[in-house]
Amino acid sequence: MKIISAFLAAAFFPVLAFAEDALVEGGRSPDGRYEVRLVRTPNYDGNKDGSEYLFHITSKNTKKPLLKLGGSGFRPYTSAQKYCKALWDKSGRFVAIMDRDTRHSTDIHVIVVTPSRATNLEIPDYAQNALGRVDATEVDFACISNPKHWDGDDLILQLYFTANGRHSYTCDVTLRVTNQERSSPWLRLTAVTQPEVDAPAAE
Repeated sequence: MKIISAFLAAAFFPVLAFAEDALVEGGRSPDGRYEVRLVRTPNYDGNKDGSEYLFHITSKNTKKPLLKLGGSGFRPYTSAQKYCKALWDKSGRFVAIMDRDTRHSTDIHVIVVTPSRATNLEIPDYAQNALGRVDATEVDFACISNPKHWDGDDLILQLYFTANGRHSYTCDVTLRVTNQERSSPWLRLTAVTQPEVDAPAAE
């Protein structure tokens, strides 16, 4: 009986571990050294904690994560596995992470990774820049950013938003990771294309 119990435990625990700690879609860096993993928050209590999951930036060379990021908490861990994704640049130095912030919006993180640490960069308010290009001051329904690709140090995002009576707009945004001697890396907004307008969004 003990042998059977041990066999069942060995078969069960790997599945459980995977369910509690999973690689995000696109989460492995091109060189295989780093990963973005989705980790269920221990002792989660929906009334006290804003999220049931965290993002861990991990390295093959260290046991502890280089960085832990709180998730949005919009949906539970099992649902987050389906919609969260990561986009690495070719060098494996930068990664963009997309999280679902609300039903009609996303949250973007841009991380700079080194062998010893990972840094979450502050993101410029590119949505406000795009709104100004259509003579609007605020989003009235949806605001969704989707990382498209990296071009060297530049991250190109596709931004979809609604404004001016729920008219739908789409544009491209370019964010550049800037590294200067004797200073920490930072993000700057370098381009926003003129938003293209579609039909009014459905109710």
